[in-house]
Amino acid sequence: MATLKGFSEAPLADFPFVSGLLIVQAFVVGAYLIEKMLSKGWIGNRFGTLLHFLNTNASLGVVMAIVWFLIDHPVVGAILIMQATITWLKLISYAHANYDYRSTSLDKHKATLALVRDLDAEGLVISYPENVTLSNIYYFWFAPTLTYQIAFPRAPFVRWMKVITLTLQLFLSATLVAFFAAQVIAPNLDSLVRDLEANRGEVRTHVIGDYLLKLSITSTYIWLLGFYGFFHCFLNLTAELLRFGDRVFYRDWWNASEVSAYWRLWNMPVHYWLVRHVYFPSVRLGLSKTGATFVVFFFSAILHEVLISVPCHMIRVHSFLAMMGQIPLIFLTKMIDRRFPGSSIGNVIFWISFCFVGQPMAMLLYTIDYWEIHHHEDLVALDQLEVNDVPKLKIPFAAIGKFFGASSEL
Repeated sequence: MATLKGFSEAPLADFPFVSGLLIVQAFVVGAYLIEKMLSKGWIGNRFGTLLHFLNTNASLGVVMAIVWFLIDHPVVGAILIMQATITWLKLISYAHANYDYRSTSLDKHKATLALVRDLDAEGLVISYPENVTLSNIYYFWFAPTLTYQIAFPRAPFVRWMKVITLTLQLFLSATLVAFFAAQVIAPNLDSLVRDLEANRGEVRTHVIGDYLLKLSITSTYIWLLGFYGFFHCFLNLTAELLRFGDRVFYRDWWNASEVSAYWRLWNMPVHYWLVRHVYFPSVRLGLSKTGATFVVFFFSAILHEVLISVPCHMIRVHSFLAMMGQIPLIFLTKMIDRRFPGSSIGNVIFWISFCFVGQPMAMLLYTIDYWEIHHHEDLVALDQLEVNDVPKLKIPFAAIGKFFGASSEL
């Protein structure tokens, strides 16, 4: 009862995570109400588009403020901002797609709908504005897709044995991720923090190289297990429970002979969203294909940085630069693929940059920055002491290790 009373008295201050999740739902309902008014003709297209713009961007902006000012723990903040980002992408697609439906004749709509396979009886006959319902937008919100359409392919029934199998696989993947994180990642990052303490925050190149080698293989295992757990187990589990028919969540990105193929294949829901809502609109505005591709990577780079920097309460550009650095790699591997068709040179470049530079380097850079920012006062105090009087900094590694979902003990 005290907990419920505390939530009713100060929900944002005492329960920012739960409050953030509830606030996100308010914006989902807001998108439905705006579209409902548009479908009824109560507001014009321009004003409705403005309301959608404000509502959609507020769904991410408000949560970013909650995470930045009210949530100290990076993992908790990352989960909330990830949920808000997914909702933000979905609401953009919802507003964009329904704008097209309002502007499309019924005959064109029926011709487009005929291209969609495995629609149920309701999906075969639905048209705008019959889709503007709370149940419709919430089915889309729960569905493992980011791109809205008026009707989705549906499976005839839920296969409960498949649900059980995927649940067990998801549990096993999560357990292995926790095992590797606790047994390898956390101890090594703990050791890195001790080195930073001993050297008063100074980072030496050979030390970074040593930790890169220690973390490279394990971080790759964790990433692959996380990929399998989320894209194969979790998304298929969600699709099965919702009878969602379109289950192409990834393709064989591990065989990519050039870097652009990896970005097209590894995350199909995001790829479809970027093509539909960023790439094609950029081309329609007059940009070349190369220019539109640059816009896509620039947008993705900013989003990657937001997802990491905001929960850590620090503004950095490591993820942004890493994403933009993919552009020259794309040109290089495409040139190699054209010159040596069928070779595995591009694939080797991808895996080396991915395993030995990308994942472990990002882990080290953000750990170092997180430690320096959040313990800057301790470093200043150390500089004012004699070397022989330097005490051991009371910095628990949990604050950093837990950032990666790990603890120092299994």
